[in-house]
Amino acid sequence: MGTHRSGSMQRTASGVALAFLAAALVTGCSGGDGSAESASDGGSPSASASASPSETASVQPTASGGSTATPSGSESPLPDDWRPQEPTVLATGQKVPDDYEPATLEHPARNVPKPVMPEEAKNETEAGAQAFLNYRLAAQWYAFQTGDTSLISAATSPSCDRCTKQYERIEERFGGDSWMAGGYETAQILPNSFVKRASSEYTAPIQATSSGFLEIKNGRIDSRQLPYDSDKLLDVTLVYQNGAWVYITASPRGSL
Repeated sequence: MGTHRSGSMQRTASGVALAFLAAALVTGCSGGDGSAESASDGGSPSASASASPSETASVQPTASGGSTATPSGSESPLPDDWRPQEPTVLATGQKVPDDYEPATLEHPARNVPKPVMPEEAKNETEAGAQAFLNYRLAAQWYAFQTGDTSLISAATSPSCDRCTKQYERIEERFGGDSWMAGGYETAQILPNSFVKRASSEYTAPIQATSSGFLEIKNGRIDSRQLPYDSDKLLDVTLVYQNGAWVYITASPRGSL
């Protein structure tokens, strides 16, 4: 992996940061305390191709300043052989089967378990909302692993244009010689914070975590998102209608 010149590094990182800001997050974020990095020289993903399949409400200086634009050598905060940690149990409580194979540079993930929505996720309660968020994040991970965005799309309001565009980007990253790895996130509603607004939407601050992800093309890492963990980044908005929760969006903490 070649080292970018300073100007190229800044353009690449800025493009990724803008892409993250234009994306639509699981919990509402993918970016947060981590930073996005391009691993290709001259062929780095554009803002429309390299965005995180999750939305972000905040990008830290490392994502917008260009200092970590290349994951090779001493300039990288992660070693070249870093891989996102995949779950052994999904947030829904489903055990990941023993025959599951994480994606590698040679092949996409295999035998990926399909998330099942728990019954509790159908209740208009805080516990039901949490169970729904757990399912939606598992559905997002499934999309990262397989390119199949049908589950995450069904749990998301069609009014979220950024989400729709993001799912299209995930689909575009799969096929032939390209796929993704990682993408597992969690969102825990903070205690005593679940509020129903006058609009009938529910808004709650969350503790958001991500294992990070890789985009792989032609047998090499095309770009990657670093892990993050923050309880100060995002508020999630949901609505309960027709006996089911629907994800609306995630916003910077306190912006609603």
